[in-house]
Amino acid sequence: YTDVLIASLVSRAQGKSLAIPSATAALEACAGTVGRGFAASEVSGPDSLARALTPGVLELVGRSLIRTGEVVFLIDTTAGKLRLIPAETHDVEGGPYVEEWEYRLTLGGPSKTVTHEFVPAQSVLHFRYAVDASTPWRGNGPIAVANLAGKLSAETVNALANESSGPVGRLLGIPVDGQDATVQALKADIRDARGRTALIETGDWANSGGDSKVDLKTERFGAEPPASLVQLVTIASQEVYSACGLNQALWGGSQAAAVREAWRLCLFGVLSPLGRLVEAELQDKLEDTVTLSWQELRASDLSGRTRAFQSMVGGGMAVAEAVAVAGLMVED
Repeated sequence: YTDVLIASLVSRAQGKSLAIPSATAALEACAGTVGRGFAASEVSGPDSLARALTPGVLELVGRSLIRTGEVVFLIDTTAGKLRLIPAETHDVEGGPYVEEWEYRLTLGGPSKTVTHEFVPAQSVLHFRYAVDASTPWRGNGPIAVANLAGKLSAETVNALANESSGPVGRLLGIPVDGQDATVQALKADIRDARGRTALIETGDWANSGGDSKVDLKTERFGAEPPASLVQLVTIASQEVYSACGLNQALWGGSQAAAVREAWRLCLFGVLSPLGRLVEAELQDKLEDTVTLSWQELRASDLSGRTRAFQSMVGGGMAVAEAVAVAGLMVED
């Protein structure tokens, strides 16, 4: 964090913007989609736990798994009910056995923060994604693993932002009258244009040979990024989507069939597997059976499951078995 802060201060002093992979719209699109998907999940389990796993808690879990690869909650029962309090920062100590880990948690509030020392692992929910064997106590976000994709996305978007952040306006030629300001003043006019017109002397129209026709033309100046940069930003964003396991069709610009297929892949390839990781941590720490389901979101795949059901029945499978395999009926 210190290195990032120093780099940010240096960049600001130099009048440059810092390219941060976690600040790109591509990553936010992925994190927002997964977070909202988790907020829409249905929780099955003990009432106290179901109440603690609010849509806000679930949304934070989904977003954090994509953005940073992990999130930690303190399991709190001091108010006579189960509460899950997110940790602003955390440190972990211990050996290779998870049950022996101890946490140092910083819990943030609007006017103060509270630090808890030596919190046993059983009192903490630590959701992790893309865990590496060399650092099993730490989760990794998709762009931390695919760091080149994250860097490419940040650098290209930053370059495009720099292209677009310069002065914008128009230049209009006026007769030379000997009273015009210096070049330095012109530079100031261009810098402060912001869409307005700056005047520059282009000739002495009084000596134009009696030609009374004056053709006033403005020349626009401003952002004109090369097509190759715009294309590279698109490619870099697609790399981020792929690293997060999501399809670009989720965010429009595609045929309806492609959007439905993208939602199906999101549900079965991202939300459900991440949900299993979350369930496992909940069941391990709270010792209760907890499941997350996405029946509402599965409606987007209804036509595909219907076709699968018809194919299975047409192939000789029993109707009841085909219904169960296609997921067209929810058991009570």
